Amino acid sequence: MTRFSAHLSTLYGELPLVERPAAAAAAGFSCVDTWWPGDDVEAFAIAVRAAGVAVVCLNMNGGDLAAGERGFLNVPTARRANLESFAAAVDLAATVEAPFLNVLVGRAVAGVSLSSQWDIAVGMLRELAGHAARAGVTIVIEHLNDQDVPSALVSTPKAAAGLVEAVGSDHVRLLYDAYHAAMAGIDPVRDVGAYVGLISHVQYADSPGRGAPGSGTVDLSAFLASLDAARYSGQVGLEFIPSPSGEPIRLESFAAVYDRSIGATT
Repeated sequence: MTRFSAHLSTLYGELPLVERPAAAAAAGFSCVDTWWPGDDVEAFAIAVRAAGVAVVCLNMNGGDLAAGERGFLNVPTARRANLESFAAAVDLAATVEAPFLNVLVGRAVAGVSLSSQWDIAVGMLRELAGHAARAGVTIVIEHLNDQDVPSALVSTPKAAAGLVEAVGSDHVRLLYDAYHAAMAGIDPVRDVGAYVGLISHVQYADSPGRGAPGSGTVDLSAFLASLDAARYSGQVGLEFIPSPSGEPIRLESFAAVYDRSIGATT
């Protein structure tokens, strides 16, 4: 059965981050995702433990997201910074017992060929994979569409899967994001099954607009049916931005969607 994880970086945004784990728990969620919690690392870990929720997927610090930064694995001079950021992410993952670390690859930089940047990212990931293996965590690689993130080095599920395969480590896997796939012109309902052997985590928002299910064209029930047909048994992180005037985000609403998806596969 597919389970849902509340993404604390997009849901319950009216609350400070340290109050969101408790809000997710009160709404019925037992699992959460998050981007890097910034300077609130210790407070975030305390809030997670107090709320009794499990962190499924945690982002490594990918830089200033508001300014457009999305990781630096492809930057030749960023090796030391990447290692330090990954070490911090591993420490937090150990504290909150998160199994998956989303390591953003980066945006193409001027003056370096794309093939060279790809090779640099592969080499960096192989180095990080060794640390991940020793720490007992798994790195996941997310594709970021190039409409929202111009010059994203990994902009499609196919590119992300190619990077995972190029690294060649059991500790580097794919994060399939339905929103980013749709924004890249791909139907995630039809596409996701092709990558299920590489996927360790899934995230969802409707597209366009990154809104709640039903606000766009990516039918959540059909997407879940595709995941179940492909025998994906992990969590689906709900990474959408709720409407300010919408209903409160509660797990029971999505349990009903999941029940409909089961009917679609029978």
